[in-house]
Amino acid sequence: MEQVNEQRPAPGARRGRRSDQERLREIVERIADGIIIVGLDGVICFANPAAARLFGRPTESLEGTPFGFPAAAGETAEIEVVQPGGGIVAAELRVVDIQWQGQPTRLLSLRDITDRKRAEEKAQQLERERIARAEAEAASQAKSEFLAVMSHELRTPLNAVIGYSDLLELGISGPLNADQRQQVSRIRTSGRHLLGLVNEVLDLSKVEAGRLSVQLTIARVGSTADAALSLIQPVAESRGIRLTAQCLGDVDAMYEGDEDRVRQVLVNLLNNAVKFTEAGGAITVECGVTKRPDSEARLVGGPWVFLRVTDTGCGIPRDHLLTIFDPFVQVESGHTRQNDGSGLGLTISRRLARLMKGDLTVRSEVGVGSTFTLWLPTASQLARDKSKLVAETPDSPARLAGLAEIGEALVRELEPLLSAFVNRLRNESFTPRVSSLGFAQIADHIGTYVADVGALLIALDETSGQPSTLIADGGDIQRLVAERHGAQRARLGWTHEMLKREWKILNEEIERAIRRRMHAVPDATVVEALSIVQRFIEQSEEISCRALGRTLQEANETVVRAVARA
Repeated sequence: MEQVNEQRPAPGARRGRRSDQERLREIVERIADGIIIVGLDGVICFANPAAARLFGRPTESLEGTPFGFPAAAGETAEIEVVQPGGGIVAAELRVVDIQWQGQPTRLLSLRDITDRKRAEEKAQQLERERIARAEAEAASQAKSEFLAVMSHELRTPLNAVIGYSDLLELGISGPLNADQRQQVSRIRTSGRHLLGLVNEVLDLSKVEAGRLSVQLTIARVGSTADAALSLIQPVAESRGIRLTAQCLGDVDAMYEGDEDRVRQVLVNLLNNAVKFTEAGGAITVECGVTKRPDSEARLVGGPWVFLRVTDTGCGIPRDHLLTIFDPFVQVESGHTRQNDGSGLGLTISRRLARLMKGDLTVRSEVGVGSTFTLWLPTASQLARDKSKLVAETPDSPARLAGLAEIGEALVRELEPLLSAFVNRLRNESFTPRVSSLGFAQIADHIGTYVADVGALLIALDETSGQPSTLIADGGDIQRLVAERHGAQRARLGWTHEMLKREWKILNEEIERAIRRRMHAVPDATVVEALSIVQRFIEQSEEISCRALGRTLQEANETVVRAVARA
């Protein structure tokens, strides 16, 4: 009897255990993680409200049902919970052994990790996409390099074939009869055609490899149009096609671009028009200046010089208009097409147009004809002045004389220049929240930048353009300000387009300030100073845009890491 009495718990001890279990139940019911008590037989004895939300079922329907997943003490696993509506919740499962109501049981902790899993999956998807893009870019680069090498290799023997056919036709190796002369002529014609195709492939490979450069100068639109028309006129006349040109009173309009490449694009458009226009048809070339380009043109700013080629040919089906600028795409396809060519002419033409900061657009109607328009930037007054004075201004320290006076004037004009700059930014409708920003936030050390530009102009004059610590330090200051400026604009919500527009406004205000004070300075000196300032602005714009992009990328990565940790 004494042993039995020793094993029986005292009434106070039983009440203490019940009180402890009640407190434990209260704590478990308030925990944010789902808590489930499962007997050794796998049946749920208890579920807290968080578990009910996780499973999408009330606690009463959970208790007394099998858990359905084998659980061993000390185990950690990730499981998927299927809710009644079909939703799936990812959960992290942890298991420990406990005593519940005097019975050995297992406590299962379930933490919702759905958001974390989605973030991980998104990060993995982004990484896969990054790797795929890198591989695609590497493959494209390898293809472009191969095409460039092969095009050069093909041109050498082709030039030899054409050259020897010319010699044969000239009778260098002896006289030819009529049949031989005709055959040699066909060899030469076919060789020249093949050489043209190889040159197109070479141009495309250079564009895709980023090695095709254009020389931006200013040229008269009428001269470029006349040069292209003189090459196509004989071909059009031989096919009975009427070719006319008019420049709408703007024959002397000046554009900024590579004149040789502009002529190449225009000749290509005219060649296509001749190919697809029947005898008796007409081709018209128009040129002019407008501030309102076609809506489909990818252009910002203005005004724009345009060269428009319109034909009365067969036209292009609407479903082909979006693809004709893709490489190797032609409206006619298959072995029955009537016109030859590589399908690269329009691709190269549009890419050349965009390299020159313009565009190439098309409008067409089947049975009526097509209109292709080349858009090019109008030459600025600064570019015209610089072009006019290039021949007159010697490339020597003498051309830098007088820059110090302009630099000093720029520093004196700093306050009104900054006020005009800030006011223009406040009036730009696309700038986010600018009206709520203070003067210092909008200016953001631009005053320091402009003062440094003035100091550099003075240093260039005093040192005659020779390397010096003053010039080196001034360049470092500009780069630092530009980088910090781009990062600050990223935090304010600026985009690359907004930032580029802002630098353009600053350039315009600096030019206005210089011209306002420099009446007694020779025009050549003013043009030289503005040219130097423009180079400073272009370099700073590039640096600040890189800083803006880097800051935005870092912010996105921080968000992804925060989501992953949640």
